[in-house]
Amino acid sequence: MGDSKNRNMYMGTAADDFRTMIEETAESLAPELKKLALDIHDNPELGHQEFKACGWQAEMLRKYGFEVEVGFEGIPTAYKAVYRSGAGGQSGATNGQSRTGEQACSAARGPKIAMLAEYDALPDLGHGCGHNLIAMISVGAGLVIRKLVDQLGGEIHVIGTPAEETAGAKVEMARKGAFQEYDAVMMAHPMHENFTSMDTLAMYCRTFEFFGKTAHASAAPYEGCNALDAVINFFNLVNALRQQTKPDARIHGIITNGGVAPNVIPDYTSALFYIRAEKVAYVEELLKKITACAEAAALGTGTTVKISKAEEDFKDTCSNLYLAGLACRQLEKLGVAIPNPGRTVIPGSSDLGDVSYQCPAIQLCCGMGRDEGEGQYGPHTIEFARHAGSEQALENAIAFVKGFAMTAAELLTNPDHLTEIRREFEKIIQV
Repeated sequence: MGDSKNRNMYMGTAADDFRTMIEETAESLAPELKKLALDIHDNPELGHQEFKACGWQAEMLRKYGFEVEVGFEGIPTAYKAVYRSGAGGQSGATNGQSRTGEQACSAARGPKIAMLAEYDALPDLGHGCGHNLIAMISVGAGLVIRKLVDQLGGEIHVIGTPAEETAGAKVEMARKGAFQEYDAVMMAHPMHENFTSMDTLAMYCRTFEFFGKTAHASAAPYEGCNALDAVINFFNLVNALRQQTKPDARIHGIITNGGVAPNVIPDYTSALFYIRAEKVAYVEELLKKITACAEAAALGTGTTVKISKAEEDFKDTCSNLYLAGLACRQLEKLGVAIPNPGRTVIPGSSDLGDVSYQCPAIQLCCGMGRDEGEGQYGPHTIEFARHAGSEQALENAIAFVKGFAMTAAELLTNPDHLTEIRREFEKIIQV
């Protein structure tokens, strides 16, 4: 999306007619949005315990006319807020364009756009991943976009997704089909600088338990079956497997139980492993090979092994590059510099991946700035938590509110964007 041809297609569009309204609305909401972000920041809550954060967001969205369901999909601290058009089928019918067939059906309801909010914190660090800003941006963008929906049709939804750091509520929501209805889903994650939407790795987490037989380690070791030998052999086999894995594979584990005393042959040991790769299909392949390693380790030591899911499985994130490019261009119009080099994969995992397999989705990076003389800081640090409550971060978050609203204006006024976004999405999920 970085060439001049693609950039020109975003210049001078009908959505620019709404820029003044978008900027003025966002600025009028800025004090409330900043307070929301700081309240969440100063009252950190762990995953599935975010009752205050959920309540504050729901209250603000109801205040501005959204229908809000708390406990969405049976998750107590999740919510879904909906604002529907009162403008009938006006969406997308601009500049004299006519629409027929499938486009006309879409126009009758207008596009459905969703903003995703996160708001869980980290143990000891508080908002060391800046989810208070994610909530602020998504709620803020939803509130501004509702003004567009009133004039152009369509729907804007804001969905509160808890526990991204742990259980990954988006995975459960996706499994229940919560995101299938959307034409576009957007969010922004804090980072030290602005950046386009980044893909993340698929990840499976598994517990491996080995069961043997106790015996006195000195008097009668031959009467036992050593579960510690099994788990050590398992690690050795996995380490040997690494030579035959692709460069994007990441396999990392720990022994969580290695026995109770050196003079007792352990009858139980356990290990916890994360298995990651750029595509979920390869993670499936790796899991089969790692399972074979565990079974071989058990066979060689006369033990048995049990393999179970320890956390939710995360699919890889497939950012919709067309939608990401569109959003980056709107931010550039607002004077926000944001690199947009194309597909970039970071070596982490996110529950947004499961969303991106159900609908076109992006997660831009919203810069929080650097103090003078301070080097780059990473997520899950004290420095990151401090920046997540800074005025510089709050101001840039308001700019992203405006940018996402401008992006929504493009989607609501130009059906060609929706066609291109859907075309890319269908290719992505077939890979």
